[in-house]
Amino acid sequence: MRKSTEGHGYLSRRRLLAAMAAIAAGGVARITVPTLAFGAEQLLPANAIETTDGAFFPVDGGLSGFYVRDDPRGPAFWSLFDAAGGHAWYGPPISRVWQDADNWYQLFACAMFVQPLTDGEPQLAPIVDLIVTGPAVSSSFSNATKLEFDGWPQYSQVTAVAPAIQVFVTANPGLQPGVARSRPREFAGKVRNLFANLGLEHVNGQVRLGVLGQRYKSYFAGRPNRLPSAALVPEAFAVSDEASGISDDLPGTVKGIDRGFGCTLASEQGVGAGVNHMNRLGLWWNREQFIWSAMEAYSDAALPTIATDRNFRVSKEVVGLLQFTPEYAGGGPSEPAKFNPPRGLDLPASDPSNLFGRFARGVIESRRPLDGAPATSASGLNSISRWIPSNEPDICRPRMPGYAWGGEPHKRWVDRTNGSGPAAADEIDDAERERLLHRLVQVAYDAMIAADPEARLIFPSLGVLDRSCDNTPRQMQFWDGWVKFLAERTDREDLLAKNFWFHDMSLTLHKEPERVYEMAAKYRAALDGLSETVGEPDPLAGRRRLIAMEMGLQDDPGLGAYFDDTDVAHFIIQAIANALVGGADEVALHKLIDYPLSQSSGQGARVAVRYLSHVTRQHPDRAKYPDIRGERAANAYAGPVRIDLPGPGFVTSVFYNRKREPIDLTLSFSADDERSDSAIHLSDHIGNEQTLSPGSHQLTLAAPRQTFNAFGKNWAWVAGGTHVVRYSNAVTLTTDPPIPDTVPYRTIPATANARTAGPS
Repeated sequence: MRKSTEGHGYLSRRRLLAAMAAIAAGGVARITVPTLAFGAEQLLPANAIETTDGAFFPVDGGLSGFYVRDDPRGPAFWSLFDAAGGHAWYGPPISRVWQDADNWYQLFACAMFVQPLTDGEPQLAPIVDLIVTGPAVSSSFSNATKLEFDGWPQYSQVTAVAPAIQVFVTANPGLQPGVARSRPREFAGKVRNLFANLGLEHVNGQVRLGVLGQRYKSYFAGRPNRLPSAALVPEAFAVSDEASGISDDLPGTVKGIDRGFGCTLASEQGVGAGVNHMNRLGLWWNREQFIWSAMEAYSDAALPTIATDRNFRVSKEVVGLLQFTPEYAGGGPSEPAKFNPPRGLDLPASDPSNLFGRFARGVIESRRPLDGAPATSASGLNSISRWIPSNEPDICRPRMPGYAWGGEPHKRWVDRTNGSGPAAADEIDDAERERLLHRLVQVAYDAMIAADPEARLIFPSLGVLDRSCDNTPRQMQFWDGWVKFLAERTDREDLLAKNFWFHDMSLTLHKEPERVYEMAAKYRAALDGLSETVGEPDPLAGRRRLIAMEMGLQDDPGLGAYFDDTDVAHFIIQAIANALVGGADEVALHKLIDYPLSQSSGQGARVAVRYLSHVTRQHPDRAKYPDIRGERAANAYAGPVRIDLPGPGFVTSVFYNRKREPIDLTLSFSADDERSDSAIHLSDHIGNEQTLSPGSHQLTLAAPRQTFNAFGKNWAWVAGGTHVVRYSNAVTLTTDPPIPDTVPYRTIPATANARTAGPS
């Protein structure tokens, strides 16, 4: 099954969070004429934190500073700030909101905002009139006196505007500068004009706002009815509260959020929407990316600018994925160069010429958790304790969705054929790709431990795509190569001391649910058998986690497989249940934005998390009936499926139907009379719930919604009739007819009422 091409560059977001130097006190916010128009897309500095209702601007590099917000009980200053591309125009906030008898106010480096306490829109306050002289603008400012500030023109009744500044004002009427309050004045190579609401200056071909907010603060700080001293006290940033569990009212003794459920790219929606979405789904962790190929050269200061989580500052766990090779390390900003393995990998991770080692060490150090503040790092950004050094390196050919690990041979292929023709012998070198990946993992581990000894390295997520990339019997080619590499190492003490150079394993399983089960079970067994295959006692035996890193369903036009959000709802429940029964410890929805709660897909994800939260990973009584697995299940088994996943004090059972017609089941619940907790909760694929009592209940499992014909067979990648039931472990569930432990596979021939291979 094909997957999306996400991750091959910058991601779309609610707005661009570009890297800008914070405006220093006494500096200016630069605006280039005419390329930056008023109302341009918002530019926030690298350390700004987008929040549900606005943004937070730290001062002095810490987590104290000032908010700009839309307050439902106060002013809508964020709307004014954001509509204007605020940071580029007005600079950061330098005060809290304060009020007098008539208005709310907030001061920025270059301007001041005002909004009436009663009806009225936010607008610029006449800051120049207040600082210099002029008629009283409100009863609160009746004592304004004539003031002079070095280099700026004085207030004047005779006014004129410099031509370049006039062009700028005319081109940007939304700026609302107010009427002119001075003649132009030349000062130190600048031409300056005062307007009622702000000051503008022209220098070196640019028109920009002068920092008059700082002037106002200097003149009026602490004076009654002008700028209360309390307004200048920075606020402390508070991260969003974590969600409580969404399964707290279901049978079982464990309460609270299950930290094994996560997602990818929650930042795409912005921090407010992303956090709210995660909370409503009961998700704990979120994988974000560090796009190394965006760096022109290594710089500690540039590290925040390549991270997709910069607007996602929350008290949830973030997992970091390191992606792509920059030009300075032998790659480039675009395809296929950015897929090249970086230069210098064969050098020690600490060698300055090992450019990936230098990058990994720097970025991991920048996100190391502070003692006593696990959600915050030394940089003030999200702390990260789990890292993935690459994604889907086993996707083997350029132009395949998800391809991310190439090299010069592959580049020659793309240059010659555009990635669409057969490759010559010198254009493929998979053995070298694997060798370099093994070296990348070693370097990543050494750099990570040097930067943060408590961090964990997740082996690069394997895509397990199809036989065009891996035609070995197990279809675990990259993993088997890694284990062989470990077994052949001669430095056995180093091998043990470094935990085999990884901690956990991750898979990107864009597969039909029975293939999810197959591959999860194979990799669970591989992790548990490391001692035997490597030939040394595994230092982390029993503690390596298996993570289904990307759970998602995509169309395959080449096979005529097309799905809608209702199919995704069925899929995600079936796939997560199969991952957990196969031995996965954690699962992630990919991508979070693809599971909106307004659609069936999001409701299906919520059902999966709600009913499967707190099931005991690796429980000896977990079971699947019948024990079907692998790609043949999609075209050679027609019948019901039951998956049982026990947890503390409860069992969750998942039912679905692979038969091409509906199936009627009788569910019989018998309760132990000595136990009082006999409540039974049943849900369909979109959260329509029933509370049942012990006894017999009829359940109809609908047929698969979508089937298609290919290779002379009829395929159902996603089964139908998905239901989930959770009940006390004092209750026993049986079905009529019973679902057997095993069944023979019988090929289902192509049918007349299914799609045939090819676009439809």
